[in-house]
This record gives sequence, structure tokens and C-alpha cells, in this order.
Amino acid sequence: MKRLVLGAAMALGLAAPVQAAMTVGEFIAKANALSAKGPMALFSSDLGLLKREMTGVARQLKAEGAQRRAAGLPPRACPPKGAKMGPAELMSAMNAIPPAERGMSLKDGFVRAMSARFPCR
Repeated sequence: MKRLVLGAAMALGLAAPVQAAMTVGEFIAKANALSAKGPMALFSSDLGLLKREMTGVARQLKAEGAQRRAAGLPPRACPPKGAKMGPAELMSAMNAIPPAERGMSLKDGFVRAMSARFPCR
């Protein structure tokens, strides 16, 4: 019975350790390492990791934006509908964050990049 409960908990992800959010510094280091691999980067598990991180950040920010609107708070950035930030622009924005501040979460770094690129007026 104990095994069954443990197995069920693991299957549901309840026994998995909680991972800390990726920092801007970690993101930059992994992205630079992938860039150095050239075409071989397509076979790296870090490519999927970075994509998942950015997808998670986008989902979190979308949910937070809805919460801010519901609470009557101003948005943190005002991108036009359909606006996108390409990989080169994203890396430029992340690299613009001073090294001493790269311990911030990737989400906070992305908010900084988006608010600089798409400020609310």
C-alpha cells in the first residue's frame, strides 16, 4: 500500500522537488552555450529547457496581467497586439541587464525588457 501511495504521488508530481525559477544569469549562460554549439544546439536538451522556461514566463505574465487588470492596476508593459520579441532582441535585452542584477528571475528580466521595448504611455 505504501508503494502504491508513493507511486501515485510521484506520478502526480507531488514528490518531485520544487525547482527555483531560472535567473537571467542562468538563462544567458545556457543561451550563450547553445549559441556556441552552432547547429548542434538543436540536439541539446537545454534548447527545450529554455523554450519551456520562456513559455512558462509568458503564461505567468499573461495571468498576472489579467489579475492586474481585474484589480484596476496599470499594466507593466503595453505591447501592441501580436507584438513579438525575437531571439536576438531578447538576448540583447537580457545582456543589457547589468551583471550585478542578473540574479533576478527570468520573469522579472523579461518584464524589464518588455517594459523598455513596449512602455505604456
